[in-house]
Amino acid sequence: MEKIEGGVQRIMMDEDMDFIDSTESTKNKIIEAQELIESSKELVDEVDFEVEECKVCVSKAAEDFDTQKRIFINETLKVSEELLEKVGFECANNESSEPFELSIDSAFEGNLSIDYISSGRFTGMILAIIASGLTLFGWIYLASQKLNIPLENLSLKAIETNINTVLIWIGGGIFDMEGHAMIGALIIGFSILLMAWFVYAIRVHFKAHKNLRIAKRAYVESKEYSLSQDECKKEILKVDGHLRESIVSIENFGIILNEQNAILKRVVHIEGIASEDHRYHPNSTRVMRETQRVMKSIETLLNTSITKNGKLNLESQKALSISKAVYEDFIARIYG
Repeated sequence: MEKIEGGVQRIMMDEDMDFIDSTESTKNKIIEAQELIESSKELVDEVDFEVEECKVCVSKAAEDFDTQKRIFINETLKVSEELLEKVGFECANNESSEPFELSIDSAFEGNLSIDYISSGRFTGMILAIIASGLTLFGWIYLASQKLNIPLENLSLKAIETNINTVLIWIGGGIFDMEGHAMIGALIIGFSILLMAWFVYAIRVHFKAHKNLRIAKRAYVESKEYSLSQDECKKEILKVDGHLRESIVSIENFGIILNEQNAILKRVVHIEGIASEDHRYHPNSTRVMRETQRVMKSIETLLNTSITKNGKLNLESQKALSISKAVYEDFIARIYG
């Protein structure tokens, strides 16, 4: 990769390249362009593969979070709310006014497509054949004009009849010298080959220069794409880590609330349902307040959007930190 990057730096410092006649130089540019395109495609494919893996991981964590959240709300939290209502504690509505968001799609850039480039050899061959035909027609036209052969009456039979005359003229008569048909044929053949090679070489040469510009631009774009997707992956991994920590918090609070619910059921069974003149034991009141505090903390976490515009929501991070602090404080008071 260092070899390729060095090549890119060398290319980018040499935008205004002079015309190079060397076939080897043109060949090197074709190879270099192809190598750059291959490197760009490999880089983009590697990044896209890593992105897909990242999306799969986050998707799994999101599914687990959603499952744990629904079970917790519909079972544990619902029981806690019912029990607190029975003992006269109102449960505040902690639902967010904003719609819940858990989406990472907007965090990723659009896919970058790197297309293969053609060397220009095929089109060069086509153009060379056309140039050969035009060269041959040019000789025939020039000879017919000089030898007063009517072009409109030019047919295959006429060509066969006058071919020797045309070749002799081209083989020397054009210079007012004694002509030879063999020399004329050689001149036509050589000029056709020369023109075909020239057109082919020009086509391949300019195509090589164009391909090199396209290839180095594609390589730079692939590097930028890789960097941008790396930043997106880092952000998404934050979301993934946050989801997994939130799942642990839900499980922890589930254990706590199930224990609190059991105590509240005992309170309701022994001390009864709340009424205007009813007073609960101080220990029972303490359990109620602790339960309400725990519920408020976990409800805030559950109802706060995990993401905002495809990135980890700062409010959700705060809610997770608070829920962790509440849990640690609860455990510390039990085992302290």
